[in-house]
Amino acid sequence: MNRMIALAACLAVATPAVSAPSKKPPAAQPDKKEEAAKKADDFDMAKVMAMFENIFPAGPEPAPARLALAKTTAAGMLPNGTYAALFDDAMSGVVERVLSIKPGDLGVKADKSATTLREEMIKEDPYFEERMKIMRKVIGEELIKISAVMEPKLRDGLARSIARRFDEKQLGEINAFIATDSGRAFAGQTMRMWVDPDVLRSMMQTMPHMISAMPGAMMRLEAETAHLPKPKKKEAKKQETEEEEVDSTT
Repeated sequence: MNRMIALAACLAVATPAVSAPSKKPPAAQPDKKEEAAKKADDFDMAKVMAMFENIFPAGPEPAPARLALAKTTAAGMLPNGTYAALFDDAMSGVVERVLSIKPGDLGVKADKSATTLREEMIKEDPYFEERMKIMRKVIGEELIKISAVMEPKLRDGLARSIARRFDEKQLGEINAFIATDSGRAFAGQTMRMWVDPDVLRSMMQTMPHMISAMPGAMMRLEAETAHLPKPKKKEAKKQETEEEEVDSTT
């Protein structure tokens, strides 16, 4: 049942405001409130955006002709409403399957009468189903609004990337395909296919291989960096910084 609780927590993150609020929420400690307020005051969106500008600098400017063709390609790959559709795919698929899980499905010993996560949620909140229905409606409508702002920017970035990866001949052929009914259908589903259960399942199936490969990779890394001097320890770095500060003030 502990795993069921963990799953419920994951679900709550993926679908906020699903469960009913507690009648008596625990009182927050004053120091935590002050700390949260301080963090909020310290948050500077301009600085965050500047940081991302440095991490993800704009690539070389594509040739105008290639960029024009790439914009057509990007529009086909990311049609209006894609992000709202991604949410709908997730809500109608992953969340529904999670809600149907029983402890036995997770390897937890339980009798056959064990309830599903959905049934547990309904016990806590008799209006759970109605709450979910309203939540999906509201979030779906809000995502359509957000998509109208996000997607043009995403299409622009996608177009620039495409223009640098494909030449005019290739883009012409790609766009000719996208102009067909089959091409339009394929391109329009490109983004949504990445959240398809089979794709996500395949990604998860690679995890054991990645985990088993890690020890060997770490051993190789250690062997191939053995000739390099060891990094300074944090304490040594701290002391060095303090000495520099003292020197600068004298």
